[in-house]
Amino acid sequence: MLRIRTRNLHTTLSKFVRNSYPLKPSSITGTAKKLGFKNAQEMYPEYPLDETPKLWMIIQVQRLKYRPYWEKEAMRELGLYSVNDVSIQINSPNMNEVLWSIKHLIKIQPIRMTQGEPTKDDIGYTQLKWNGEFEIKTKIQSNDDPKNVVPIAPEEEWKVVDGFRMCNNCRQKRCLAIQMCQKLWFQQGKNNLERIGPQLFNFVENPLKHRKT
Repeated sequence: MLRIRTRNLHTTLSKFVRNSYPLKPSSITGTAKKLGFKNAQEMYPEYPLDETPKLWMIIQVQRLKYRPYWEKEAMRELGLYSVNDVSIQINSPNMNEVLWSIKHLIKIQPIRMTQGEPTKDDIGYTQLKWNGEFEIKTKIQSNDDPKNVVPIAPEEEWKVVDGFRMCNNCRQKRCLAIQMCQKLWFQQGKNNLERIGPQLFNFVENPLKHRKT
């Protein structure tokens, strides 16, 4: 009797889950006809923007756990897997149909290019804000005035590294094992390498300097 009751319980639960599973939403035009409109444009007669945006910035705001498979597949096509993931898509009828089916999982922001569309020279100097504003940063122009150029010493004057520093007449076993002063060895993990470098290495004169002389 206990097995029969548990089996009946499982069947009723499966039927309940099957009936409560959300149905696949219809398209934009299908939804408009259900609401009594002829097309989708009649649902939104007043366009909120002055110009039609070319790109959408899509932000995921809901988790995909316990969501139907068609919503998960649509989100994966857009490259959205977790909350706060961002995807840039083209404003096209096919893409808008996909966004309509997952509109409850995402937040859509139109990308506004107030400074115009970027060019090849603007690569690396752009920023996309969370409100959809696309900003082009100004480049730093270099001044080729010879008065402002820092003089660089010739290569023969550069000092080279000749091993690590050790104390004079040092006979410590640890220093001899690591081939450097043990005090500097323990400091390299705590201090910045650029700061400890002059103390860590042993610099000598460049041999190219003696060859040319």
